[in-house]
Amino acid sequence: MSKKLVILGGGASGILIALKLMNTRNLVITLIDNKTFYEYTPGLCSVLYEETENDFKRHFDMITFDYAPFLSKRNIKFVLGRIKALQDKKVYLYNERDPIDYDYVVICTGSSYADPWKTLPANENEACMDSNSRFEFLRQHRERYLESNDILCIGAGPVGVELAAEIAYRKPEKKVTIVNATEVVLSSSPAEIGKNAQKILESKPSIHIVSNEMASETDTKGVYETNKSHIKFKPDLVYNCVGITPNTDFMDGVWLNEKKQIIVDEALRVPGTEHVFAVGDVNSFDELKMYYTAEMQAIHFARNMRRIMTKKEGEEVELIPYHGSTPNMVVSMGPTHGVGYISGIKLTGWPLHERKGSRLASIAKYLVERIAMDDYGLRLPFNDVLYFTQEKSHGGILPKHFHSA
Repeated sequence: MSKKLVILGGGASGILIALKLMNTRNLVITLIDNKTFYEYTPGLCSVLYEETENDFKRHFDMITFDYAPFLSKRNIKFVLGRIKALQDKKVYLYNERDPIDYDYVVICTGSSYADPWKTLPANENEACMDSNSRFEFLRQHRERYLESNDILCIGAGPVGVELAAEIAYRKPEKKVTIVNATEVVLSSSPAEIGKNAQKILESKPSIHIVSNEMASETDTKGVYETNKSHIKFKPDLVYNCVGITPNTDFMDGVWLNEKKQIIVDEALRVPGTEHVFAVGDVNSFDELKMYYTAEMQAIHFARNMRRIMTKKEGEEVELIPYHGSTPNMVVSMGPTHGVGYISGIKLTGWPLHERKGSRLASIAKYLVERIAMDDYGLRLPFNDVLYFTQEKSHGGILPKHFHSA
């Protein structure tokens, strides 16, 4: 007997779950998203700051594709819409009278970020967004960036570090100030690669870092001030790279924690339910919220979904607990170099290029982007290998000391 799986959100985890389960017998899959297109969001920094307009358009096209034709070839139904509510094994959408039934639902709606990284409609009253609208939104932001000479970046996580390094490489005449709440950038990165990133940023004459402070807009519009030394800025352009907000407005409040994340158990299932799961940025599982960890959770959910689909009538299914994944991270420091930590190996440019970064890290970043877009047909096998070597319950094919690094 067929079962209906509805995937809410087609980002990192949602699209991977659809691909992973598309050939599962007796499973009918529907993916719902409020965009007509998939976007590899981690690639946006390099897209926005490309050297020419043609390169900007070309790279944008390289990190996006339309859901409908892509999914229909794989016998997956795509529904365009914004989620209103989940109730009685039905998904209700705005501007749609008839709800969508499900036997199982996995919530992969991700998080929202400050402009220009978020992919919500420019007008909040609009139901959905297409790739042309998204491109025009980014193009307008790119114009603002090109016209700006004094840029303030609040926050020094991966996004803040990448955009500052990219601008310093592309347009060294532009002044970039980073306000960082901690002593070192990338404070939550593995193997202290933030120290290496900071050394690279500090070597750029156009970048100035203010550490151990936060900044916010004052009562005077366009003027920002730090909270301790009260340094004031009046930049031409501001990037707010601090914090993310889970996309959970449609969820019942009892399913959410204080961070508005969906509470899940060790199998990534919502407690008190049998048929509702949440994967990626949107859930409460305690690990770094990254594209990579969202994909590892997606593979794990797919394993459990297959268990559910192969159980016999009346049989209890034992779901596999998710133990988290070994931290891995690659951060670009401009288009040609980066820093990273992959399977216990630090990529920093040591010993000769510590003020530039690692060329290997940059190549790894590019390959991850292209694999995410499935250029080589490697997305599924690549993520399977990552899962069975990096998910902490396995140990996998790598030596154990790599997993405790």
